[in-house]
Amino acid sequence: MIKWKLKIFLILVCSSVVFLAYLNYLTVTSKRVRIMDLKGAQAQHNFFDDGHNIPSHNVMKNHSNAGLDIDNKLAEAISKKVKVACFITSMQNHLENKLRAVNQTWGRRCDKTLYVMTTNMTGADILPVEIEDDRQTLTEKTRVAFTHLYNKYLNQFDFFLKADDDTYIIVENLKYLLSHYNASQPIYMGDLFIQYAPNGYMSGGASYVLSREALKRLVQNGYKVPGRCRLEGGDEDLETGRCLYKADVLSYSPVDRHGRKAFHAVNVYAYLVGPMPGFLKIFSRIPSKMGDDCCSQLTISFHYTEPKLMYLLDFLLYRISVYGRSISYKKLKGLFQLKALPKPPINMPRFAYLGEELKQYYSNETDWRKLNSTIYVSNDLKRLWEKRKTRKINV
Repeated sequence: MIKWKLKIFLILVCSSVVFLAYLNYLTVTSKRVRIMDLKGAQAQHNFFDDGHNIPSHNVMKNHSNAGLDIDNKLAEAISKKVKVACFITSMQNHLENKLRAVNQTWGRRCDKTLYVMTTNMTGADILPVEIEDDRQTLTEKTRVAFTHLYNKYLNQFDFFLKADDDTYIIVENLKYLLSHYNASQPIYMGDLFIQYAPNGYMSGGASYVLSREALKRLVQNGYKVPGRCRLEGGDEDLETGRCLYKADVLSYSPVDRHGRKAFHAVNVYAYLVGPMPGFLKIFSRIPSKMGDDCCSQLTISFHYTEPKLMYLLDFLLYRISVYGRSISYKKLKGLFQLKALPKPPINMPRFAYLGEELKQYYSNETDWRKLNSTIYVSNDLKRLWEKRKTRKINV
């Protein structure tokens, strides 16, 4: 009897060991399959591929429309009429996630795309800079990028867009809006914040656009005038906005006839379901809406869009259609308010820039434009500068 029980016990133990080993085999195998699938998927795409950065490239006719029954003649016509160069500030360690997502979605729809980063890599789409990767150096990176575009591409493009590597842009909607403007006028466009400058500044994350004339003034009447603009340190979007105002560039923050914005400083989730970040109530010149009425039908941008969401938005926008529904292009005429925005009303709650007073923003503009903005340097930035030895920057 004892021997019989012992045999049963040994059989059960052996069976359990075999079963556990089989489960482990399945788990390891499934993990290997997923990793191999992921590597295989990545191997099908080469970053900075297809030569989409070449200005003559027509993104409307690339492989992304394969298998779709669509009529894109109007989009093609506007794309040929309005030429936009885009640059994205980033870091080399974002190549395989954020930058890959940008490059495989909206980035290839720009007429020229530049990824601005601290790197030894070279390529037609890369603007390498020898500037430390730090939030405090974004102003410097942006200045280098705008100066590079001014030196090499000023007369090749009509408008110049700056975006973050977690910004999503609907380029066709952007070009449609820009088709209403003349690039020879000084235009600065985006999601307008009202703080720290006479007419505020555009959110960098929502992206902002400069016309050819605005870029020209930014460099000639801003960067090249000693003491007029901060060339390093501070917040990139704020310092660029202040410099543009000093260079006499006009601010535009497009809103449609329903009061819905086109540029958005946070991601689509916040506008649809919330919660809405509290800073928007304090900073936004135009109040943000929530829910179905949050965003213009011809929305242009969202910030804080991580790669998975970027792919999802791109798929839903460009690969899915609803049968029986089409855009009424005639009714969309006159959708946006196209006028430049004046200074915010004096009764709006605002903050002054370090070393300035709010009353200066509403008095003599000529005097304010002469102020030296380079004297306000934080201790963090001073420590960063002290760590630097030599630096070569090609613009």
